[in-house]
Amino acid sequence: MSISEYKNFARLLIGSGERSADIRYAAKISTPDDFIYFETGDVKAAVLSDLEIDRARAESGGAVALFNETDFGKSRVEILTAVCNQFRVRGFIVPEDFPLGLAEKLRAAGIEITVSAEPFFPEREFKTPDEVKLITGAQRAGEAAFARAVEILRECDSDHENRLIWNNSLLTSEVLRAEMDCTMLKRGMLPTGTICAGGTQSAQPHNCGSGVLCANQPIVMDIFPRSAASGYWGDLTRTVVCGKASDKVKRAYQAVLEAREKAKSLICAGAVCAEIHRAAQAVLDKHRFFTGVNDGSPYGFFHGLGHGVGLEIHESPRLSPRSGGILRGGEVVTVEPGVYYPEWGGIRLEDLVWLSDSGAVCLTEAPDFLIVE
Repeated sequence: MSISEYKNFARLLIGSGERSADIRYAAKISTPDDFIYFETGDVKAAVLSDLEIDRARAESGGAVALFNETDFGKSRVEILTAVCNQFRVRGFIVPEDFPLGLAEKLRAAGIEITVSAEPFFPEREFKTPDEVKLITGAQRAGEAAFARAVEILRECDSDHENRLIWNNSLLTSEVLRAEMDCTMLKRGMLPTGTICAGGTQSAQPHNCGSGVLCANQPIVMDIFPRSAASGYWGDLTRTVVCGKASDKVKRAYQAVLEAREKAKSLICAGAVCAEIHRAAQAVLDKHRFFTGVNDGSPYGFFHGLGHGVGLEIHESPRLSPRSGGILRGGEVVTVEPGVYYPEWGGIRLEDLVWLSDSGAVCLTEAPDFLIVE
């Protein structure tokens, strides 16, 4: 049964604007602590504590009606019971991740709780031009972080073991990541889990990287800043080698670059997400960078081609071989093919693409190059 079929029910969210994309999208409020948001009829409202309500008035811009918790009761059960009485609803429709303990208490108080079988805000998948501007701003901060990393790598020497030396010290993933993160912080972004993985660590797509970085080996840098002001994300990956790259690494880089560009060329309204992934896979196969499993460990291109980006770093749609999605227009998606082999490392190249009314627009301006010179 769809949400619209429930009569005398309000839609209910409980969460913080920092952690819940839905509540930030609906209420236009970001808080560190959880608050109550509900919709019934034409009413969209939030119930907040004394600590937050004045700031929320300025932040929401009148997008929702705001109530103080003390106007309704002391506990959440009391507050939500009062909401039911005041707005004449008999229960709430909640998302799948609604707190189970609170749901049981509400039911015990005679309030009906129904878990929604569909997303509360499916329209989040389709970005407005204003949202695209916010995503692009985050992306520029990520690009600045990549530029800072390249600047540092250009300043490096190497010792007799091919270890990179910067400022008379060994250059580690941790040091390079810190420089990148500081660059993003200065631009009002929250760096979260920046990946800076060198050598064989780069064969593990989500290995954040640790230890000394070496010349002549691939370094995968995956940078996904979140705007502290808006909550919107950017997402960028580049792979470089400081020094000389082997022929295999050069061939892998060109194959991944060709796969990414092929996939980008297929992004249009009506395109089937799984088919875009398969087209990128075919390019990699053509260059003989195959995918499989060896002794229980995957190799090759074993993750999805991309995903939506917005108030969440991973959201709909998914560009993957198992996706049943079709692009309709307005989506902002990553296109990030990669190949990974434990014996030498990995290559991943990622751009952000917006499917605008006039066609696909690449939001990424970071240059593509393998060798840092």
